[in-house]
Amino acid sequence: MVKVKTFERRGARLEMTPLMDLMFTLLVFFIYSMLSMTIHHGIPLTLPEAKSSSLERHQNIQISVTKTGHIFVNKREVELRDLANEILMARKGNKKITVLISGDGAVSYKRIMEVLDTLRTHGISDVVLETRHE
Repeated sequence: MVKVKTFERRGARLEMTPLMDLMFTLLVFFIYSMLSMTIHHGIPLTLPEAKSSSLERHQNIQISVTKTGHIFVNKREVELRDLANEILMARKGNKKITVLISGDGAVSYKRIMEVLDTLRTHGISDVVLETRHE
């Protein structure tokens, strides 16, 4: 007597490898998308160009200086004498927040130095000047 092997039919299997590949691809896509987004708190300006500029991705306070010399802190106009108080209030509780100065390309160098001097005389030293990369 010869025994003939019979094959049992198994149920359908769901392969995990393609699903994991898909999930990692989606994860990379969403991480890259989130990193490429930037929150610009200032007003629109024509920034000067710099070859050595780099991208900063962390929380900051935006100071914008228009070509007419008006100063804005996060889209709200302030006078130079009130600038340091506005920054100190915005940084209250978190001293790691960087101050980002965006000056229009046509604004005078003197006006930018007035803003910097005001900040430094009040102990605000972590200041970055914003430019656009060529």
